[in-house]
Amino acid sequence: MIEIKITIEAALALLLERMKYELKFRQKAGLIPTGLRLEDLSYKQLLKISDAAIFDTIFLLPTELVIQETNLTHIITETVKALARIYKKEEFLLFTNNKAKKLIQPIVNYLSNIPEEKEFMKN
Repeated sequence: MIEIKITIEAALALLLERMKYELKFRQKAGLIPTGLRLEDLSYKQLLKISDAAIFDTIFLLPTELVIQETNLTHIITETVKALARIYKKEEFLLFTNNKAKKLIQPIVNYLSNIPEEKEFMKN
């Protein structure tokens, strides 16, 4: 197992930054009224934004870290739970490792099915 060494505080800072971008994207798309801040959103809206932010952030990681066994689900779980104290929504404390795995699994499946680099060299 590969251990990703990042503190929950650092992971939380990354997640919060990505969530701000996701909010702006949704506001530009007309999905969320402009002028609202993350603090103004409901738990359900925040969870959707955090899921999208996590999904986007995972794609920025090296493929090996995503497809191999790591502590990524633990980091995600603890980071989402930390959102409870930031946004004062205790529902975030109910986020589990299983929910994190369900979020990561489609990415793992996608990245696992990408052909090896050697196959591209033959083209």
